[in-house]
Amino acid sequence: MNRIVKLAFVVLGLAFCVWMYFAPHLTVRSMRLAAERGDAEALSAHIDFPALRESVKSQLADAMNDRIGGNDTASAFGALGARLAIAIADPMIDAMLTPQALSLMFLGRGLALDGLSVDGLASTDMRNQDASPGDGGYLPQWQADMGYEDVSTFTVRLQPDDDAIPPSTLIFKRDKLLLWKLSGIEMAAF
Repeated sequence: MNRIVKLAFVVLGLAFCVWMYFAPHLTVRSMRLAAERGDAEALSAHIDFPALRESVKSQLADAMNDRIGGNDTASAFGALGARLAIAIADPMIDAMLTPQALSLMFLGRGLALDGLSVDGLASTDMRNQDASPGDGGYLPQWQADMGYEDVSTFTVRLQPDDDAIPPSTLIFKRDKLLLWKLSGIEMAAF
């Protein structure tokens, strides 16, 4: 009996380790399936919206400072222009990072589908893969490379086959022990 209990603990320990390793893969799969169904609520359950918004805003701020006012010789007007552009972009980033918009982006759809309205999202068949690139139903092919950066960070590097779309990296952070949430996006466009 003692041997059976030890064996059961070993099997449970191995099962737990396997689950821990594959948990972020399952999260990515759940997000993809939720986006294909058009279920923005299920998709948003896997997203840390405050951390995601902060990630995108900080990338934009860094890019603006580098391009407009990032060096010591930049004029005061350039630095003021960078701050003003960031202040204007903040509400746009908040509007872009909604469950409905992320559902569309997760499927590779454009943001201007139907003004990102819930009605427009519901009336559009999000699984229409036979559509052409100009009608909003185009789904580009993506090459995804997934892996751990460290114990609490998992990344999905997305490289589209279409050169018009820049590559990006989805950053997932551990939430509690077994759950993972999308908490950042690194975009090559910035």
